[in-house]
Amino acid sequence: MRPRSNISATLRNKRHASFRKKVFAYFIFVLFFISLGVLGLTTSEACIKEVKVSGNSSVLTEDIVKIANTEINKYYLWIIPAGNILLLRRTEIQNDILNNIKEIGSVKILINGINKIEISVKERESKNLWCKGVPTNIGNCYFMDSDGFVFEEAPTFSANAFPEYFGLIVDENPIGKYYFKDNFKNISNLYNMFKKISFEPKYFNAIDEHEYEIYISGGGKILINDGRSFESELVNLQALVSNGYIKNDAKSLNKIKYIDLRFGNKVNFELNK
Repeated sequence: MRPRSNISATLRNKRHASFRKKVFAYFIFVLFFISLGVLGLTTSEACIKEVKVSGNSSVLTEDIVKIANTEINKYYLWIIPAGNILLLRRTEIQNDILNNIKEIGSVKILINGINKIEISVKERESKNLWCKGVPTNIGNCYFMDSDGFVFEEAPTFSANAFPEYFGLIVDENPIGKYYFKDNFKNISNLYNMFKKISFEPKYFNAIDEHEYEIYISGGGKILINDGRSFESELVNLQALVSNGYIKNDAKSLNKIKYIDLRFGNKVNFELNK
């Protein structure tokens, strides 16, 4: 008769051997499916073969495709293509396009089948100009969109085709910068309000973030700041006209040297003799 200790040791060895076999079988099972997954991810059938671009007019299609292909042609772990439709990093492609092509304002990437994508872009619209220098000594000008984003150098215009803004941006290359990033809508509305009351603004110059000059037709300027709402400042300006102190017809605008609206209801002005 075997000693009990020997029987127990034999049973433990059998259990350990059985456990090792199960672990090995599970390992082979998992490895098999991992291999199938890797094989599926590396197959060329699931890789992007066609990139279509829509929505662009001034931006070249090949420039957009080139940026997208830079990301698509990458590899994970040296063997898994980033261009696999299941692994496509759409956010990275969108950001790369926006960072490299400032004329584009938004990007969407759509999946068309297992190996085709469409990059739908929306280009920025030229609504304003930001110019280097000051209104009396204008340098190069650049297109801005309705959000105050500077995105492209502009050609020389013979007439004021767009509202012209100056100041604030000090970078040598202003492309990719914002002019009044959080307040440009209000600044743009102010410019348009001067038009509505027939003061014909030509240039808007930001002395700093709070003090502004609006140059009007005829060479004069209006001084304003953001100490109060722009609407209340324009009420004071309109009161000057209503009370007959100044006129806003074309001939009278030529006589205005300056109007200072920065001190609330106390409005200072000077006319050319």
